Amino acid sequence: MRRPKPFFRKQTRTWYVQLGKKQINLGPDEDKAWAKYHELMLDRDEPTAAVTSVLALLDERLDWLNRRRKQSTYAKAKHYLNSFARSIPAKLTVDKLSARHIAKWIEVNSGWNPNTLNDAISTVQAAFNWGVKHERILRNPVTYVPDKPARRRREVVFSAEQWTLIRSEVSDCFGDLLDFLWETGCRPLEARSIEARHVDLENDLIHFPPSEAKGELRDRVIYLTELSRSIIEKRVHRDGPLFVNRNGRPWTKDAIACRFKRLREKLGQPMCAYAIRHSFATEGLKAGCDSLTLAQLMGHSDTTMISRTYAHLARNPEYLREQARKLKG
Repeated sequence: MRRPKPFFRKQTRTWYVQLGKKQINLGPDEDKAWAKYHELMLDRDEPTAAVTSVLALLDERLDWLNRRRKQSTYAKAKHYLNSFARSIPAKLTVDKLSARHIAKWIEVNSGWNPNTLNDAISTVQAAFNWGVKHERILRNPVTYVPDKPARRRREVVFSAEQWTLIRSEVSDCFGDLLDFLWETGCRPLEARSIEARHVDLENDLIHFPPSEAKGELRDRVIYLTELSRSIIEKRVHRDGPLFVNRNGRPWTKDAIACRFKRLREKLGQPMCAYAIRHSFATEGLKAGCDSLTLAQLMGHSDTTMISRTYAHLARNPEYLREQARKLKG
């Protein structure tokens, strides 16, 4: 999927692309330059403009994501789209693409879990939906994928007793990360992204501007408890991400998953980082926190996600019996 890319020349304040031995002027406006570039590449790569290469469309989608979305979003899409591209013929056109190509790709990656497979297929489908929306193609040839697995909801929550047991098995810097998640209910990615510039100890909070928050629509504020504040205070003078491992490297998603895998094997019970956030919500509801307040603390815009995803109280008959008794005095 390597193709010549537009580049900006500061001296002339103009975009160009190198095609063979010729440099083509794309103009000073970035969006128009990229649009002209993709028209050129379509005419260059295909016998007629009416036939679109799958690889060309995927490249164009990645170009757009790279310029318009967070790098984490771009990197995730690049991983899946490159993987899919390697599984199909290099000259396959969109009109010849079908769900069987995705089925073959799924078979090659049978080691992926259902949630990963769902994300991967959705990413490919989104690329062709984008192509339709931006008038690159007339229809999405893979709207329906018969073998697309459903996402499995994470149903793991920790009781206070289970959490005490888990924490007793962790004594290094990973413990501080776990405590911070338990105290604040923030997303694991948010904790991994905290830098000194986000910290406001005067008001006991962590602040992410909209451009760095999930959804990129509004500010994300994480409110600090006494314990979570003390954890941040120890790290606030550090450059880059505040939470690092014993080697001084920022925690990654895979590194955290590896630590939880070892804990699962040792304690013999299901667990993952996101279960801490679920537990925060469940314990908050049990403690009497109203759904709207809890949603704000967890960074949701309304109570929908609280009621649909995090309220695991239906699996706690003892709690429900106690609430039923309270209702009747």
